[in-house]
Amino acid sequence: MQQLIILLCFIVSSFIANAQDTKLENSVLWKIEHENLEKPSYLLGTVHILCKDDFTIPEKVTKAFNETERLVLEVDMSDTKALMAVQQKMMSGGKLTEELSKAQQTYLDNLLKKELNMSLKMVNNYTLMTVYTLLIQQSYSCPIKKMYEVELTSIAKANNKKVAGLETLDGQLDFFAKAYPKDFLWKQIELFEAYKTALEEMVMFYKKEELQKLYDGMNDERFFNKNAAYWMLTVRNTNWSKLMPEMMKQQSNLFAVGAAHLPGENGVISLLRKQGYTITPVF
Repeated sequence: MQQLIILLCFIVSSFIANAQDTKLENSVLWKIEHENLEKPSYLLGTVHILCKDDFTIPEKVTKAFNETERLVLEVDMSDTKALMAVQQKMMSGGKLTEELSKAQQTYLDNLLKKELNMSLKMVNNYTLMTVYTLLIQQSYSCPIKKMYEVELTSIAKANNKKVAGLETLDGQLDFFAKAYPKDFLWKQIELFEAYKTALEEMVMFYKKEELQKLYDGMNDERFFNKNAAYWMLTVRNTNWSKLMPEMMKQQSNLFAVGAAHLPGENGVISLLRKQGYTITPVF
């Protein structure tokens, strides 16, 4: 159940981007420096979930992890109380059979049986977003999966390193709700097969650290619209870029967020550079 909660909080942003002309070098790790900082911080772009065979933490990321004092994720995955609260939000408070049309119920029931060996009745009390997350998890063609944020959190705990978040789990779910209203979310469920191909391409680009290609490839109008891009990227990136400077003054950090948040005019890299920070790729 905990893994599902984490997936619910992270999976959507992996598919959302808004193309810009600004191009970035091929690196998922970036060094952040400023004359007012005693120590540099680092910014890591992640793919939140990967098949076990595709997952690895590069040596340069391990080095940056060891050089910094705090791990900062989109949300603090070590906060068990917050995870429990989110679990409650996974339940709709109603029934999907009352929310969906008869045609939608039949479609979803058949899809769940085919992909998850489950029925609509078994998930009837879940939110549509939770069901969507279950399906997306199944789109990975492997039995064992790894989550970057979970692995980093485990390493941080083992090394007594502080862990923090740029936003709360509850707040993140609110962003998802604004970005994915019911009708648009249903379209994503209908695009389940298309997600499989998108995921394969995304993972391929990520393993090669081709951040710009990964970003451009996610710029697919089937998977997002202007409203989703606004709430999932622009608003959140802006919020984070306002918090990060003070956090970097306090201590050095390894910021680890979804790779789609780094590029673009409204990406975290661009927003920090506009504030006078020098940000360079680590090869």
